[in-house]
Amino acid sequence: MIVRPSAAADVARALDFAQRQHLPVAVRGGGHSRAGFGGCDGGVVIDFSRMKRIQVDAEKRTARAEAGSLVRDFDAATRPFNLATTMGGCLTVGIAGLTLGGGEGFLMPKFGAACDNLIAAHVVTVDGRELDLSEVSNPDLFWAIRGGGGNFGVATWFEYRLHPVGEALSGTLAYSSHQVSEMLHAFAGFIRGCPDELNVFAEILPSTDGPGLLLHLCSLGEASRGNDLLQPLRTPVKPVEDKVRAMSYSDAQAAGFLPAPFAHFQTNLFLPDLRPAIETIRTAIHEAPAQFRVLIIPFYGCVTRIAPTDTAFALRQFGFEVDMLGSWNTAGEKDGAVRWVKSLRDRLQPFAHGTYVNQLGETNEDLVRAAYGPNYARLAAVKRKYDPENVLSINQNIHPA
Repeated sequence: MIVRPSAAADVARALDFAQRQHLPVAVRGGGHSRAGFGGCDGGVVIDFSRMKRIQVDAEKRTARAEAGSLVRDFDAATRPFNLATTMGGCLTVGIAGLTLGGGEGFLMPKFGAACDNLIAAHVVTVDGRELDLSEVSNPDLFWAIRGGGGNFGVATWFEYRLHPVGEALSGTLAYSSHQVSEMLHAFAGFIRGCPDELNVFAEILPSTDGPGLLLHLCSLGEASRGNDLLQPLRTPVKPVEDKVRAMSYSDAQAAGFLPAPFAHFQTNLFLPDLRPAIETIRTAIHEAPAQFRVLIIPFYGCVTRIAPTDTAFALRQFGFEVDMLGSWNTAGEKDGAVRWVKSLRDRLQPFAHGTYVNQLGETNEDLVRAAYGPNYARLAAVKRKYDPENVLSINQNIHPA
Protein backbone atom coordinates (compact mmCIF):
# COMPACT_ATOMS: atom_id res chain seq x y z
CA MET A 1 0.00 0.00 0.00
CA ILE A 2 1.33 3.43 -1.00
CA VAL A 3 0.16 6.33 1.15
CA ARG A 4 0.70 9.84 -0.21
CA PRO A 5 0.16 12.23 2.71
CA SER A 6 -0.63 15.91 2.37
CA ALA A 7 -0.12 16.70 6.07
CA ALA A 8 1.48 15.32 9.21
CA ALA A 9 -1.86 13.93 10.42
CA ASP A 10 -1.93 11.60 7.40
CA VAL A 11 1.50 10.27 8.38
CA ALA A 12 0.25 9.53 11.90
CA ARG A 13 -2.74 7.63 10.49
CA ALA A 14 -0.51 5.61 8.16
CA LEU A 15 1.83 4.68 11.01
CA ASP A 16 -1.11 3.66 13.18
CA PHE A 17 -2.63 1.53 10.41
CA ALA A 18 0.65 -0.25 9.67
CA GLN A 19 1.21 -1.13 13.31
CA ARG A 20 -2.35 -2.35 13.83
CA GLN A 21 -2.00 -4.60 10.78
CA HIS A 22 1.56 -5.69 11.72
CA LEU A 23 2.96 -4.41 8.43
CA PRO A 24 6.46 -3.12 7.69
CA VAL A 25 6.80 0.61 6.97
CA ALA A 26 9.06 2.31 4.43
CA VAL A 27 9.40 6.08 4.01
CA ARG A 28 10.08 7.59 0.59
CA GLY A 29 11.29 11.17 0.22
CA GLY A 30 13.13 11.58 -3.09
CA GLY A 31 13.46 7.87 -3.82
CA HIS A 32 17.28 7.89 -4.07
CA SER A 33 18.05 5.30 -1.38
CA ARG A 34 20.80 3.17 -2.93
CA ALA A 35 19.88 0.28 -0.65
CA GLY A 36 16.21 0.44 -1.68
CA PHE A 37 14.90 1.71 1.66
CA GLY A 38 12.33 3.94 -0.03
CA GLY A 39 10.04 0.99 -0.71
CA CYS A 40 8.99 -2.39 0.64
CA ASP A 41 7.00 -5.45 -0.44
CA GLY A 42 3.97 -6.54 1.56
CA GLY A 43 3.91 -3.36 3.62
CA VAL A 44 3.13 0.36 3.72
CA VAL A 45 5.15 3.00 1.87
CA ILE A 46 4.72 6.58 3.08
CA ASP A 47 5.48 8.52 -0.10
CA PHE A 48 6.04 12.28 0.32
CA SER A 49 5.91 13.14 -3.39
CA ARG A 50 2.83 15.37 -2.83
CA MET A 51 4.41 17.38 0.01
CA LYS A 52 6.79 19.82 -1.70
CA ARG A 53 5.81 23.22 -0.36
CA ILE A 54 8.76 25.54 0.35
CA GLN A 55 8.63 28.92 2.12
CA VAL A 56 11.61 31.30 2.08
CA ASP A 57 12.03 34.13 4.58
CA ALA A 58 14.67 36.26 2.88
CA GLU A 59 14.88 38.71 5.76
CA LYS A 60 15.61 36.01 8.33
CA ARG A 61 17.60 33.97 5.78
CA THR A 62 15.67 30.78 6.47
CA ALA A 63 13.67 28.32 4.38
CA ARG A 64 11.08 25.76 5.43
CA ALA A 65 10.63 22.82 3.06
CA GLU A 66 8.31 19.83 3.18
CA ALA A 67 9.81 16.35 3.15
CA GLY A 68 8.99 15.55 -0.48
CA SER A 69 11.05 18.44 -1.81
CA LEU A 70 13.96 17.64 -4.08
CA VAL A 71 17.26 19.49 -4.21
CA ARG A 72 16.22 21.22 -7.43
CA ASP A 73 12.94 22.36 -5.82
CA PHE A 74 14.80 23.86 -2.88
CA ASP A 75 17.38 25.58 -5.08
CA ALA A 76 14.65 27.03 -7.30
CA ALA A 77 12.91 28.51 -4.25
CA THR A 78 16.02 30.16 -2.77
CA ARG A 79 17.69 31.25 -6.01
CA PRO A 80 15.64 34.47 -6.56
CA PHE A 81 16.97 35.77 -3.23
CA ASN A 82 20.63 34.87 -3.97
CA LEU A 83 20.51 32.61 -0.93
CA ALA A 84 21.44 28.96 -0.54
CA THR A 85 22.45 26.27 1.89
CA THR A 86 24.39 23.04 1.50
CA MET A 87 22.47 20.71 -0.79
CA GLY A 88 23.48 17.64 -2.79
CA GLY A 89 25.00 17.81 -6.23
CA CYS A 90 22.40 15.44 -7.71
CA LEU A 91 19.36 17.62 -8.33
CA THR A 92 16.77 14.85 -8.00
CA VAL A 93 17.88 13.77 -4.52
CA GLY A 94 15.30 14.34 -1.79
CA ILE A 95 16.23 16.88 0.87
CA ALA A 96 14.86 14.62 3.62
CA GLY A 97 17.16 11.64 3.19
CA LEU A 98 20.04 13.94 2.31
CA THR A 99 19.69 15.93 5.54
CA LEU A 100 18.85 13.04 7.86
CA GLY A 101 22.04 11.24 6.80
CA GLY A 102 24.31 14.31 6.93
CA GLY A 103 24.24 15.95 3.51
CA GLU A 104 27.27 16.68 1.31
CA GLY A 105 27.42 19.47 -1.26
CA PHE A 106 29.47 22.28 -2.83
CA LEU A 107 28.99 24.52 0.23
CA MET A 108 30.15 21.94 2.79
CA PRO A 109 33.64 23.44 3.39
CA LYS A 110 32.18 26.94 3.76
CA PHE A 111 28.97 26.28 5.71
CA GLY A 112 29.05 22.66 6.86
CA ALA A 113 26.85 19.71 5.90
CA ALA A 114 23.12 20.04 5.23
CA CYS A 115 22.35 18.80 8.74
CA ASP A 116 24.58 21.54 10.19
CA ASN A 117 22.29 24.14 8.65
CA LEU A 118 19.10 22.55 9.97
CA ILE A 119 17.54 24.81 12.62
CA ALA A 120 14.19 23.08 13.13
CA ALA A 121 12.11 20.12 11.98
CA HIS A 122 8.69 18.55 12.48
CA VAL A 123 8.56 14.82 13.18
CA VAL A 124 5.72 12.32 13.62
CA THR A 125 6.69 9.56 16.06
CA VAL A 126 5.47 5.97 15.78
CA ASP A 127 2.93 6.57 18.57
CA GLY A 128 1.34 9.37 16.55
CA ARG A 129 2.77 12.41 18.34
CA GLU A 130 3.72 15.46 16.30
CA LEU A 131 6.89 17.04 17.67
CA ASP A 132 8.64 20.28 16.79
CA LEU A 133 12.39 19.86 17.05
CA SER A 134 15.16 22.40 17.60
CA GLU A 135 18.09 23.02 19.91
CA VAL A 136 15.59 23.96 22.66
CA SER A 137 12.57 21.78 21.76
CA ASN A 138 13.10 18.01 22.05
CA PRO A 139 16.86 18.54 21.72
CA ASP A 140 17.69 14.83 22.07
CA LEU A 141 15.64 13.97 19.00
CA PHE A 142 16.91 17.02 17.13
CA TRP A 143 20.46 15.84 17.80
CA ALA A 144 19.64 12.34 16.54
CA ILE A 145 17.98 13.29 13.24
CA ARG A 146 21.03 15.32 12.20
CA GLY A 147 22.88 12.32 10.82
CA GLY A 148 21.03 9.37 12.39
CA GLY A 149 18.66 8.87 9.47
CA GLY A 150 14.96 8.05 9.67
CA ASN A 151 15.30 5.76 12.66
CA PHE A 152 13.38 7.81 15.21
CA GLY A 153 10.29 9.24 13.52
CA VAL A 154 8.99 10.45 10.19
CA ALA A 155 10.05 14.02 9.39
CA THR A 156 7.44 16.07 7.53
CA TRP A 157 9.26 19.41 7.15
CA PHE A 158 12.69 20.93 7.68
CA GLU A 159 13.80 24.50 8.34
CA TYR A 160 17.26 25.57 7.16
CA ARG A 161 19.63 28.46 7.67
CA LEU A 162 20.42 30.19 4.37
CA HIS A 163 23.57 32.05 3.29
CA PRO A 164 24.19 34.80 0.74
CA VAL A 165 25.75 33.48 -2.47
CA GLY A 166 26.83 35.37 -5.56
CA GLU A 167 29.53 34.94 -8.15
CA ALA A 168 31.51 31.73 -8.49
CA LEU A 169 34.05 29.96 -10.67
CA SER A 170 32.86 26.46 -11.50
CA GLY A 171 33.27 23.57 -13.90
CA THR A 172 35.60 20.62 -14.47
CA LEU A 173 39.25 19.94 -15.20
CA ALA A 174 39.83 16.66 -17.08
CA TYR A 175 42.98 14.55 -17.07
CA SER A 176 43.93 11.59 -19.23
CA SER A 177 44.51 8.02 -18.09
CA HIS A 178 48.27 8.39 -17.76
CA GLN A 179 47.81 11.49 -15.55
CA VAL A 180 45.45 9.89 -13.02
CA SER A 181 47.96 8.73 -10.42
CA GLU A 182 50.00 11.95 -10.50
CA MET A 183 46.92 14.13 -10.25
CA LEU A 184 45.41 12.13 -7.38
CA HIS A 185 48.60 12.81 -5.42
CA ALA A 186 48.41 16.48 -6.42
CA PHE A 187 44.73 16.59 -5.47
CA ALA A 188 45.41 15.02 -2.04
CA GLY A 189 48.10 17.61 -1.32
CA PHE A 190 46.09 20.51 -2.74
CA ILE A 191 43.13 19.82 -0.44
CA ARG A 192 45.29 20.22 2.67
CA GLY A 193 45.71 23.91 1.91
CA CYS A 194 42.29 24.49 0.36
CA PRO A 195 40.36 27.55 1.61
CA ASP A 196 36.77 27.18 2.70
CA GLU A 197 35.37 29.04 -0.31
CA LEU A 198 36.74 26.44 -2.74
CA ASN A 199 35.22 22.97 -3.07
CA VAL A 200 36.95 20.35 -5.24
CA PHE A 201 36.10 16.69 -5.61
CA ALA A 202 37.49 14.00 -7.91
CA GLU A 203 35.77 11.49 -10.16
CA ILE A 204 37.40 8.61 -12.04
CA LEU A 205 35.42 7.36 -15.03
CA PRO A 206 35.99 5.06 -18.02
CA SER A 207 36.82 6.61 -21.39
CA THR A 208 37.88 5.41 -24.82
CA ASP A 209 41.53 5.94 -23.81
CA GLY A 210 41.26 4.25 -20.43
CA PRO A 211 40.13 5.51 -17.01
CA GLY A 212 40.31 9.30 -16.79
CA LEU A 213 40.04 11.81 -13.97
CA LEU A 214 37.66 14.74 -13.60
CA LEU A 215 38.04 17.41 -10.93
CA HIS A 216 34.70 19.11 -10.22
CA LEU A 217 35.05 22.47 -8.52
CA CYS A 218 33.21 25.51 -7.30
CA SER A 219 35.00 28.58 -5.97
CA LEU A 220 32.86 31.25 -4.33
CA GLY A 221 33.71 34.89 -5.03
CA GLU A 222 35.61 36.66 -7.79
CA ALA A 223 36.78 34.56 -10.73
CA SER A 224 40.31 36.02 -10.59
CA ARG A 225 40.72 34.81 -7.03
CA GLY A 226 39.40 31.37 -7.98
CA ASN A 227 41.76 31.09 -10.95
CA ASP A 228 44.72 31.94 -8.72
CA LEU A 229 43.69 29.21 -6.31
CA LEU A 230 43.41 26.65 -9.12
CA GLN A 231 46.86 27.28 -10.55
CA PRO A 232 48.42 24.17 -8.89
CA LEU A 233 45.80 22.00 -10.63
CA ARG A 234 46.63 23.45 -14.05
CA THR A 235 50.43 23.37 -13.83
CA PRO A 236 52.83 21.64 -14.08
CA VAL A 237 50.35 18.94 -15.22
CA LYS A 238 48.06 20.53 -17.78
CA PRO A 239 44.50 19.18 -17.97
CA VAL A 240 43.44 17.80 -21.34
CA GLU A 241 40.18 19.73 -21.00
CA ASP A 242 39.39 22.85 -18.98
CA LYS A 243 35.70 23.72 -18.62
CA VAL A 244 36.04 26.07 -15.64
CA ARG A 245 34.07 29.29 -16.17
CA ALA A 246 32.79 32.28 -14.23
CA MET A 247 29.10 32.02 -13.35
CA SER A 248 26.75 32.53 -10.44
CA TYR A 249 26.73 30.00 -7.62
CA SER A 250 23.11 29.25 -8.51
CA ASP A 251 24.12 28.32 -12.07
CA ALA A 252 26.95 26.17 -10.75
CA GLN A 253 24.55 24.28 -8.50
CA ALA A 254 21.95 24.00 -11.29
CA ALA A 255 24.56 22.27 -13.47
CA GLY A 256 24.61 19.33 -11.05
CA PHE A 257 24.06 15.68 -11.86
CA LEU A 258 20.81 14.65 -13.55
CA PRO A 259 21.41 10.97 -14.27
CA ALA A 260 18.74 8.76 -15.74
CA PRO A 261 17.98 5.81 -13.42
CA PHE A 262 20.41 2.96 -13.98
CA ALA A 263 21.14 -0.38 -12.32
CA HIS A 264 24.18 -0.12 -10.09
CA PHE A 265 25.81 -1.10 -6.82
CA GLN A 266 27.73 1.39 -4.69
CA THR A 267 29.44 1.51 -1.35
CA ASN A 268 32.01 3.78 0.28
CA LEU A 269 34.72 4.21 2.88
CA PHE A 270 36.17 7.23 4.65
CA LEU A 271 39.95 7.59 4.38
CA PRO A 272 41.76 10.03 6.70
CA ASP A 273 44.60 10.12 4.15
CA LEU A 274 44.12 9.42 0.44
CA ARG A 275 47.78 9.12 -0.53
CA PRO A 276 48.51 5.59 0.78
CA ALA A 277 45.46 4.29 -1.11
CA ILE A 278 46.20 5.85 -4.52
CA GLU A 279 48.17 2.90 -5.90
CA THR A 280 45.38 0.53 -4.83
CA ILE A 281 42.82 2.70 -6.63
CA ARG A 282 45.03 3.00 -9.72
CA THR A 283 45.39 -0.77 -9.97
CA ALA A 284 41.68 -1.37 -9.43
CA ILE A 285 40.45 1.04 -12.12
CA HIS A 286 42.45 -0.84 -14.75
CA GLU A 287 40.65 -4.04 -13.67
CA ALA A 288 37.22 -2.38 -13.57
CA PRO A 289 34.09 -3.41 -15.47
CA ALA A 290 33.06 -1.43 -18.53
CA GLN A 291 30.88 0.89 -16.45
CA PHE A 292 32.27 2.12 -13.14
CA ARG A 293 32.89 5.25 -11.11
CA VAL A 294 35.15 6.18 -8.21
CA LEU A 295 34.10 9.43 -6.55
CA ILE A 296 36.45 11.06 -4.02
CA ILE A 297 34.87 13.76 -1.84
CA PRO A 298 37.22 15.60 0.54
CA PHE A 299 36.22 16.72 4.03
CA TYR A 300 37.84 19.96 5.17
CA GLY A 301 36.81 23.40 6.33
CA CYS A 302 33.63 24.11 8.29
CA VAL A 303 32.32 20.53 8.32
CA THR A 304 35.44 19.39 10.18
CA ARG A 305 35.31 22.17 12.81
CA ILE A 306 32.22 20.70 14.45
CA ALA A 307 32.81 18.09 17.14
CA PRO A 308 31.85 14.51 16.17
CA THR A 309 29.38 14.35 19.07
CA ASP A 310 27.69 17.73 18.49
CA THR A 311 25.36 16.07 15.97
CA ALA A 312 24.74 12.43 15.12
CA PHE A 313 26.70 12.97 11.89
CA ALA A 314 30.14 11.79 12.95
CA LEU A 315 32.35 12.43 9.88
CA ARG A 316 34.11 15.48 11.26
CA GLN A 317 37.80 14.89 10.61
CA PHE A 318 39.88 15.86 7.61
CA GLY A 319 39.81 13.11 5.03
CA PHE A 320 38.27 11.69 1.88
CA GLU A 321 35.06 9.80 1.31
CA VAL A 322 35.68 7.29 -1.49
CA ASP A 323 32.56 6.04 -3.30
CA MET A 324 32.91 2.97 -5.51
CA LEU A 325 30.22 2.20 -8.10
CA GLY A 326 29.75 -0.53 -10.68
CA SER A 327 26.80 -0.65 -13.09
CA TRP A 328 25.40 -3.06 -15.66
CA ASN A 329 23.11 -3.19 -18.67
CA THR A 330 22.32 -6.91 -18.56
CA ALA A 331 21.78 -9.39 -15.75
CA GLY A 332 24.90 -11.25 -16.80
CA GLU A 333 27.06 -8.21 -16.06
CA LYS A 334 25.75 -7.67 -12.55
CA ASP A 335 27.87 -10.19 -10.61
CA GLY A 336 31.12 -8.88 -12.07
CA ALA A 337 30.25 -5.26 -11.31
CA VAL A 338 29.26 -6.00 -7.71
CA ARG A 339 32.31 -8.19 -7.20
CA TRP A 340 34.62 -5.41 -8.42
CA VAL A 341 33.09 -2.84 -6.06
CA LYS A 342 33.38 -5.16 -3.06
CA SER A 343 36.94 -6.11 -3.99
CA LEU A 344 38.05 -2.48 -4.14
CA ARG A 345 36.28 -1.76 -0.85
CA ASP A 346 38.08 -4.68 0.83
CA ARG A 347 41.45 -3.58 -0.53
CA LEU A 348 40.90 -0.03 0.76
CA GLN A 349 39.70 -1.17 4.18
CA PRO A 350 43.18 -1.05 5.81
CA PHE A 351 43.32 2.70 5.04
CA ALA A 352 39.77 3.45 6.17
CA HIS A 353 38.08 4.80 9.27
CA GLY A 354 34.31 4.96 9.01
CA THR A 355 31.80 5.33 6.19
CA TYR A 356 29.12 7.75 4.94
CA VAL A 357 25.65 6.37 5.55
CA ASN A 358 23.94 8.07 2.59
CA GLN A 359 26.11 6.45 -0.07
CA LEU A 360 25.83 2.83 1.06
CA GLY A 361 24.08 0.43 -1.30
CA GLU A 362 24.07 -2.32 1.31
CA THR A 363 23.58 -2.72 5.04
CA ASN A 364 24.74 -4.84 7.95
CA GLU A 365 25.45 -4.27 11.62
CA ASP A 366 29.15 -3.54 11.08
CA LEU A 367 28.43 -0.92 8.42
CA VAL A 368 25.81 0.79 10.57
CA ARG A 369 28.16 1.00 13.54
CA ALA A 370 30.98 2.26 11.30
CA ALA A 371 28.70 4.96 9.88
CA TYR A 372 27.53 6.28 13.25
CA GLY A 373 30.87 5.76 14.97
CA PRO A 374 31.18 7.22 18.48
CA ASN A 375 27.51 8.24 18.46
CA TYR A 376 26.01 4.77 18.06
CA ALA A 377 25.32 4.10 21.76
CA ARG A 378 23.62 7.47 22.25
CA LEU A 379 21.57 6.95 19.08
CA ALA A 380 20.47 3.53 20.32
CA ALA A 381 19.24 5.16 23.54
CA VAL A 382 17.25 7.76 21.58
CA LYS A 383 15.84 4.95 19.44
CA ARG A 384 14.65 3.13 22.56
CA LYS A 385 12.89 6.27 23.75
CA TYR A 386 11.04 7.11 20.53
CA ASP A 387 10.75 3.77 18.66
CA PRO A 388 11.25 0.95 21.19
CA GLU A 389 9.65 -1.68 18.93
CA ASN A 390 11.79 -0.70 15.95
CA VAL A 391 8.79 0.06 13.74
CA LEU A 392 11.03 2.22 11.54
CA SER A 393 13.51 -0.48 10.61
CA ILE A 394 13.73 -0.16 6.81
CA ASN A 395 16.83 2.04 6.93
CA GLN A 396 20.43 1.84 8.04
CA ASN A 397 18.94 0.50 11.21
CA ILE A 398 19.86 1.41 14.76
CA HIS A 399 18.48 -1.17 17.19
CA PRO A 400 16.86 0.14 20.39
CA ALA A 401 19.34 -0.07 23.25
